[in-house]
Amino acid sequence: MAGSNVVSLSGGKDSTAMLLMLLERGEDVADIVFYDTGWEFPQMYEHLARLEEFTGLKITRLNARIPNGTASDKKGLDWLFADAPVIKRGTSIVHRVGYGWPFPSGRWCAGRKQAALRAHFQAMTYRQDVQLPVWQCIGFAADEVKRRNNLKVGSRWYNHRFPLIEWEITEKDALAYCRKLGFDWNGLYEQFHRLSCFCCPLQSLDELRALRRNFPSLWKRMLLMESWLPEGIQRRFNTSTVSGLDARFAAEEAI
Repeated sequence: MAGSNVVSLSGGKDSTAMLLMLLERGEDVADIVFYDTGWEFPQMYEHLARLEEFTGLKITRLNARIPNGTASDKKGLDWLFADAPVIKRGTSIVHRVGYGWPFPSGRWCAGRKQAALRAHFQAMTYRQDVQLPVWQCIGFAADEVKRRNNLKVGSRWYNHRFPLIEWEITEKDALAYCRKLGFDWNGLYEQFHRLSCFCCPLQSLDELRALRRNFPSLWKRMLLMESWLPEGIQRRFNTSTVSGLDARFAAEEAI
């Protein structure tokens, strides 16, 4: 296929398998791009380091930036979460501070990630060492065709490509392939259906229970994050507040 493959790497099983299969098939990979939220599991950073060692390729890491001169001790998404001025739509009025917890129908964090990726892929088209068109390789599996169909495809700057769908690789296939090559994320897939931010609003209650039980430092960080938010303003996480879930899970364990 003419053009340059640039891998959108989430770090999970599907995008990892896609990267490794592209290389196994002898396809050129011009860049590997990972958006670092700062809210990743520690095991994810270990996985990325292992991927770089295994492939011999450097992973480009993007992250959220805050305006110069901003008076805040928070960085990246933490600042957006708790301190960023939120403008009322259609006005210049700041009606609250901080976006608060992302929620399933309004994941502002995903919007920041997509904006950063779009800017990076557009910039790739100006590089002399990159052959046009640029293909943004997205790790949707063969049993996720609906996600592909719901995605806005195409751009004047680059095109989307879905290698796992091309090759009919399912999510189960992708995980088995990664494990065969020795990638196991230190057991994260035994506890979580999908690997995302530790504070992702799409986690089930069972996954949140596992997070509190097995990753107490991350759970404490979520409690700290909740304390940054004004009382009564976007404090809800999943079906409750984090402190409410903490009390609920503690009561369950006491039975």
